[in-house]
Amino acid sequence: MRTPQTTRKFAVALGVTAFVIGMTMNPAQASAKESSSAQTSKMSETQVRSEHRQALAQALKGDVKGGLRALRSLSKGLETGEKASSEADRVQMSIARLAYETGDYSGAVAAYGKVNKKGSSWLESLEEASWADFRNGETQAALAKLKTVTSPAFKGQVRSEPFFLQGLAQLRVCDFKSVFKTIDLFKDRFSTDVKTLEASPLSSDQAKLKEIGNSVQKLNLVEAETIQRLYLDENGKKRSGSPAKISKSSDQLSFPTLEDDELWMDEIEGFRVTTKGCLEIDNDLGVAKS
Repeated sequence: MRTPQTTRKFAVALGVTAFVIGMTMNPAQASAKESSSAQTSKMSETQVRSEHRQALAQALKGDVKGGLRALRSLSKGLETGEKASSEADRVQMSIARLAYETGDYSGAVAAYGKVNKKGSSWLESLEEASWADFRNGETQAALAKLKTVTSPAFKGQVRSEPFFLQGLAQLRVCDFKSVFKTIDLFKDRFSTDVKTLEASPLSSDQAKLKEIGNSVQKLNLVEAETIQRLYLDENGKKRSGSPAKISKSSDQLSFPTLEDDELWMDEIEGFRVTTKGCLEIDNDLGVAKS
């Protein structure tokens, strides 16, 4: 669950660096392992873990595409979906992250989609897949996933960054009302956490606090851009006068209803988002061309 410009700079390092510390393996050995894994339909969890580590070690040494090929070969003998083991899910996550790193966003989304929905990696895979969709221009698909990720059903399990991405995606499709809803929801969800984290001496809690602070800064940019966009006419020309004060009345910006919160696990990913076209956007912050 990471911002592409920062921790996604080398996505394979997310949650896997420690996994391969101390390992040594040259490309020839990795190639041999890849060939061997393609011929193996049934492997023990230990074997899968070993080949997984070797492929990641290859990628961390700079051969990202080679590591990705090895992982895809390994995955052919593994179950996916509800039959997938925890290690098989980790393999799919690594495939998705490496695919993202190489710019293969569609391949990343496909790999994320093979993660067991009942497993511990599912929510994380859904969030990361939303970034891949967004980068691939599939904003509607990203919003559908983020609707699940930011649901109250997962309160306490999701970090702050998905709210930034959701606001950014809503800005991209000119769903301005929803941008403000997302910002309000973010404040409601994390205001208590900030107070708790500020009082904690733990470095891990301070890291979480810093992440929330970064998300606040980015959401402020989204909010400012949204207000600016509200005062551009259909031709991208700025309207006369100054932007009016945004009124957050109860009928304009409402929180999810009780019915929205009652979500079954097998239905929660089924949200679909309908969006309308709007002014062309030429960068990640959704700045309209004038």
